[in-house]
Amino acid sequence: MKYWAHSDRSGLPPEAPDARWQPLNEHLRNVAALARQLAQHAIPRYTHFHQLAEWCGLLHDYGKYTDCFQQMIRTGKGKCPHAIHGAAMAFGGSSNDPIGLRAPHLGLAIAGHHAGIPDHSEFGDKVKSNRKEALELLRRASDDVAEIGALFQNAAPQLENVGSRFDLFTRMLFSCLIDADRLDTAFRPIIQAPLNAADRLQTLLRHIHGLSEQSADLPLRSARREVLDDCLAAASFPERILSLSVPTGGGKTLSAMAFALRRAALYPEQYRRIIVVIPYLSIIEQNAEVYARVFGSDAVLEHHSGSFVRLTQANKDHFATAPENEDHYHAPGWRAESENWDAPFIVTTSVRFFESLFSNHPSDLRRVHNIARSIVVLDEVQVLPRNLLGPLLAMTGELARYWGCSFVLATATKPAFERSDSTSTHDLRWTPGTVREIVRSPADLHARLRRVKIDWRIQEPVGWPTVAEWMLSHRQALCVVNLREHAAALFDQFGTSEQDTLFHLSTRMCAAHRLEVIASIRERLSNGLACLTVSTQLIEAGVDLDFPIAFRAIGPLDSIVQVAGRTDREGKLTDSLGAPGGKLVVFKPVDHRTPPNEYAHATGVTESLAATRSIQPDDLDAMAGFFERYYGEADLGSKFVEWRKNAKFASIAAEFEMISSRTQDVFVPYGSGRTLIDELYRVGQLTADLRRRLQRYVVGLHPWEFQEARESGALSELRPESNVWIAGDLAYHREKGLQISTTSNGILA
Repeated sequence: MKYWAHSDRSGLPPEAPDARWQPLNEHLRNVAALARQLAQHAIPRYTHFHQLAEWCGLLHDYGKYTDCFQQMIRTGKGKCPHAIHGAAMAFGGSSNDPIGLRAPHLGLAIAGHHAGIPDHSEFGDKVKSNRKEALELLRRASDDVAEIGALFQNAAPQLENVGSRFDLFTRMLFSCLIDADRLDTAFRPIIQAPLNAADRLQTLLRHIHGLSEQSADLPLRSARREVLDDCLAAASFPERILSLSVPTGGGKTLSAMAFALRRAALYPEQYRRIIVVIPYLSIIEQNAEVYARVFGSDAVLEHHSGSFVRLTQANKDHFATAPENEDHYHAPGWRAESENWDAPFIVTTSVRFFESLFSNHPSDLRRVHNIARSIVVLDEVQVLPRNLLGPLLAMTGELARYWGCSFVLATATKPAFERSDSTSTHDLRWTPGTVREIVRSPADLHARLRRVKIDWRIQEPVGWPTVAEWMLSHRQALCVVNLREHAAALFDQFGTSEQDTLFHLSTRMCAAHRLEVIASIRERLSNGLACLTVSTQLIEAGVDLDFPIAFRAIGPLDSIVQVAGRTDREGKLTDSLGAPGGKLVVFKPVDHRTPPNEYAHATGVTESLAATRSIQPDDLDAMAGFFERYYGEADLGSKFVEWRKNAKFASIAAEFEMISSRTQDVFVPYGSGRTLIDELYRVGQLTADLRRRLQRYVVGLHPWEFQEARESGALSELRPESNVWIAGDLAYHREKGLQISTTSNGILA
């Protein structure tokens, strides 16, 4: 009998001359070979891991040997779960029931290759209930694939006890299996594009030199050169977790990349890609453009919210990833690279990076094996969520210790990731000495690059009309607030006479819109033209704008210092005065509301500290005190640390939330996006080409926002069940972005 793994997508029967049905034995052997190759790329000398990955591939679709599945694939009718059978063969085996590998990590990986890795505690019962049927398939499978028979001819092989590494070890196995399975299903080869670190380092250094020649500020140019030299020198440090503590404007972004390329050039056999992890979309969009301009667009994969994974609403506050169908991997809009991160440079969000590592879902975990042997730049690392800090640091440490990664923790406001008490057992931060600083003298560098004086006006609350008056008394001014509705309220305080000089920035604007606005702001600032800008926190880090004065609603201290970095960024005012020439005014709004939980607590800690001292941007002691209180007064995620020990993969994934929950992507008719949306309607499906061209015309909505937008008529679906959502022309405001409510005023195309 011929056993099939996949049917022809066009519906041709297997006997048709042009039919593309894939035999099951071919698929199992292909996936086994691919999984082994991916494991070898991930950790070349770990032959035991390579063998386990190969076994995963051989057994993952073992359950397709059932009569039920073979009848279903021929008729297209019915439903036959098949992952549990191979899992039962991998997991099983005992003195009373000797046939099996006794490999729980293999069993969990195989069991989850469609629905996601289950909790270990619930896995055993499922295996027991399917064990008998799995054993009955062994003769059939062995006759079809001799390698499967060889696995179970003798006693269970000796397996390494991975101990405390079980969680990440299982994820790595699972990742190799998923990528191999998806690649073979889609008839795609493995791609491991070369990093060419030495050549690209020279390209980057030429680019940095060109930027330096454009800078008229000799002290700032000198400081940036010192930072670059320190980064190049630190590339040979033996430590795998390093900190890059550089004030805003000190050249941190490009110097961190120079470190990574220099390190990869020194040790080409150890590192194969560079991953830049950034918390804010605004920085990703900007940095990805810079890297693409320097290294070429083909070398850089920008992966953030535009992943277009099919979502289902878990509850009123959260989306979850919908179960996957194998046909998805043949779909015209699917792009392998955005799931498996094969490019030499990856620019992604903190959400994507860490949710990949803590998810149990195949599409998230697929890329994890490609994180191994990477140099990871964690930019603006101070914004990692406090309630998850323990497991995040633990995972980072394991990747560095066991999977060949190096990490650069880049920030202008260094957080206290090492605990002050080395004997503490409940503090989940790293032990003292874990992190090595790249910059030789951070305190001196911060003092030399101080260009701003902070004016704390938090004693008496002020209304938005007053803040608008403050801004109007200056030709160029920035104000950063805590909430989108605060930004809209302040923006509305200005009259039409300021329309040409007034700008608004928030995450309700698509990437193309934000980038155009930022470019307009930058041009007006550089030409000395009037420019008033109201923004949410997205402007706080990585956006290289240079205002003479800024205003900031009271918030977390690190956020306030980041806004100071948008003030006299290039040091021209400071240079002319011989003293800090920029000014930042911190105020408390009458409507003093902030995002909840950690953000609100950090704001309270800041207000308490600022009541006793006038904190300035170079006050590293105040910053250390802020983070010590912020981390020391909270649980840093002990539940997740315990769950990792107990292999609760599904439980962790269900509760693990990074900076924000998943959002539903909505295409918006801004600029060229309108023409592309018209083309999307004509084509009737989201092709790979349209998806690529539409990526920067997307706004992400949370579940409650998505529901309101649907009910208000602001959105339409491309076709029923397509999960492709499009905003109407009248729902996109030319200044504020996507408006989700019918009560929103001033909705314009």
